[in-house]
Amino acid sequence: MTVRATPFPRLPSLLCVLMLAFSASAAADWKPLFNGKDLNGWEPVGKAVWRVEDKMIVGFSDPANPGTGWLVTRREYSDFRLRLKFWITPGGNSGVAVRDPSHARGARTPAHLGYEIQILDVLHEKNPTGSIYDLAPAPDGKIKSGHWNEFLITCKGTRIEVVLNGEKVAETDNNRSRRGAIGLQMHSANMTVKFRDLEIEE
Repeated sequence: MTVRATPFPRLPSLLCVLMLAFSASAAADWKPLFNGKDLNGWEPVGKAVWRVEDKMIVGFSDPANPGTGWLVTRREYSDFRLRLKFWITPGGNSGVAVRDPSHARGARTPAHLGYEIQILDVLHEKNPTGSIYDLAPAPDGKIKSGHWNEFLITCKGTRIEVVLNGEKVAETDNNRSRRGAIGLQMHSANMTVKFRDLEIEE
């Protein structure tokens, strides 16, 4: 009786299968944080006005009742990667809060209770865009004024890292807060801030 050995898959084919499986797994890990249609899963805090336009979250101040505010997730997050794109009126001030235990309702701002990743279209300030507010300043002038910019924010253990437009600009190792809400800020009158393509990988 002759026993025929079963040939192993050709290496290129096997590699292709493994790469496709890995890509599918990696893609599945990223989940939308904003559904592109409404603000389900989010809640406003403060006077800022938030609405959805063309699959974007848009924040601004109502001239009849001016003021600042936050839009925060109802859920809390601990270890994650967050990526999003943002656009801000030149000269405007905004930010992204992470691990905010107060959901923007504390005696102090999320920047002092959790962490705030600064968005500021002004040069020569203490906390330029990409800074982890008052903890780790980013290099000045990295924001593309009047254009869309992109953040990749990593929170893992006590480490926070910020990548702005593909360049690592700030990091810190701090145990201030390990869990909390994610928030979007509208901090100046006479400005508009827009966010889109918000995705999270826990």
